[in-house]
Amino acid sequence: MDKISGYKHKINITVRFSDLDAMGHVNNATFLSYLEESRIAYFSDVLKRNFNNLGFGGIVARIEIDYKYQIGLGNKVTVYARCKGIGEKSMDIENIIVVRKADKNIIAAYALLKLVTYDYKKKVTIPVPDDVRKTLMEYDKIL
Repeated sequence: MDKISGYKHKINITVRFSDLDAMGHVNNATFLSYLEESRIAYFSDVLKRNFNNLGFGGIVARIEIDYKYQIGLGNKVTVYARCKGIGEKSMDIENIIVVRKADKNIIAAYALLKLVTYDYKKKVTIPVPDDVRKTLMEYDKIL
C-alpha cells in the first residue's frame, strides 16, 4: 500500500458501537473525530509536548474528506497523518484512514485539513512558530 509509505505518524482507533449509524457502519461525522484524535496525537508526538502546551492554538479553517470505503464495528482502523505544507499562519495536514479487512489494508478515506495558528488569549491569528515549522518540516521532509 504505497500511498501510506510517505506517512510516518499513525494511530490505531477502536471502532465503538456509538460510532455507528442506523445502517451499521461508521457515521461520516465520526470520521471527523478520528481525524481530530489523529491530529492531537500527531502534534503531541512529533513536537514532543502535551497538546495543551504546544505554544500555539489551532483553528480548523477547512477540511475535505473523500470517503472511499465503509467501516464497521470490529474493524481495525489506522489513521495516518502528515504535514503536507506550511504557510505563514497555517499548515496543511493530510490524513489517510485505513481499515484492515481479511489481511488487507483498504483506504476508507482521504482527508486534507487547513489549520490556522491562533493565539486564543489575544484572539488573533499568529505566524507558525519557528520551532514548530522546523520540527514539522524535518519530520515530514517538507521542502
